Amino acid sequence: MPPKRGEVVLCRLPLPSTGRTQHKLRPAVVVSKNPNNRRLDDLIVAPCTSNTSRAHEATQYLIEGDEIARTGIRTPSVVRCEALMSIPKAFVLRTLGRLSPAAEAAVHGCLRDALGL
Repeated sequence: MPPKRGEVVLCRLPLPSTGRTQHKLRPAVVVSKNPNNRRLDDLIVAPCTSNTSRAHEATQYLIEGDEIARTGIRTPSVVRCEALMSIPKAFVLRTLGRLSPAAEAAVHGCLRDALGL
């Protein structure tokens, strides 16, 4: 079953600083729409990082409190909506959890800001 929008997945993400030749295991939020997730070989994801120093920016959503356990991550983290990536589904190792409906709506707002929509 393909990952669904709003799920937090553990995946291999390419490192831009290496010319995308090296990868790092990192959680990411699936942001591509479900019909595309079913029919295409790639997903669009927003990577997560535990570096929360820019959590106040409109393009980043802070996962904290009860949301941490729900998403399956271990520590407060931000969803970096300004750093979207298209990755092959084969790079997804497993689903960690899912954003709450309120968190998913907040991430949508961050995506709108990041993309100027």
